[in-house]
Amino acid sequence: MGDDQYISKKDVLEAMGISYGQLYRWKRKGLIPETWFIRRSTFTGQETFFPREKIVARIQRIKDMKDEHALDDLAEVITERVNVKLQVAFDKLKDLGWFDEQLMETCCERAVAEHTLSIRDAFCMASLKRMSRAARPEEVDLLSRTLNEALSKKRLDLTALEGKHLFLMRKQLSGVGISAEISVVAIGTEDLVLDPETVRVDSMDLAAMLQQVKLDLARQGVEAPETEPTAGAEGKKEDA
Repeated sequence: MGDDQYISKKDVLEAMGISYGQLYRWKRKGLIPETWFIRRSTFTGQETFFPREKIVARIQRIKDMKDEHALDDLAEVITERVNVKLQVAFDKLKDLGWFDEQLMETCCERAVAEHTLSIRDAFCMASLKRMSRAARPEEVDLLSRTLNEALSKKRLDLTALEGKHLFLMRKQLSGVGISAEISVVAIGTEDLVLDPETVRVDSMDLAAMLQQVKLDLARQGVEAPETEPTAGAEGKKEDA
């Protein structure tokens, strides 16, 4: 594993200004995935490392939210266990950076008709908004169709997004007197291997996007999705 992509537990605690107890309390609450705690050998023995970008972003979100939400409530907001039937009204979403009525028409026809948005709709819209920074208009449509196809056919589950990424790629085709470029969209793991003629234009961590959507909804006062009880849940008055 590349050392620049990972950070040790000691460095996490120092950089984020948290204690060992806080880190493992958040782990018990389900706020930090078990899979992010990676044991590896070092010259001093076994140490715990984390994916650098993911753990820093997650801890910062927890710190930003913990004064407004009890730990048990926060666990429901930030984990991947989502009630996909959650409905929110458009007027609560206007200040969110990923809410885009034009994109909504691209990916959420039912939402436009009913003037409500499910967590799935919000996730799709936020994903398209993020990817549209590098995508061409026709590629945004391809991204939308790919996401909706994967979700509708259960190939992509909002409760199991960890490790999955959305990729936008472009492939060069050439032949006798012919040269063309086609767009390719895929959902897979971060270590996706491409042929030499295919270039990765952009990619996005789907689990991180879902977490951002849920936190943004919570900040807007939208009722948090119902989730399964977190194992080992303690009293809601427990300090973080």
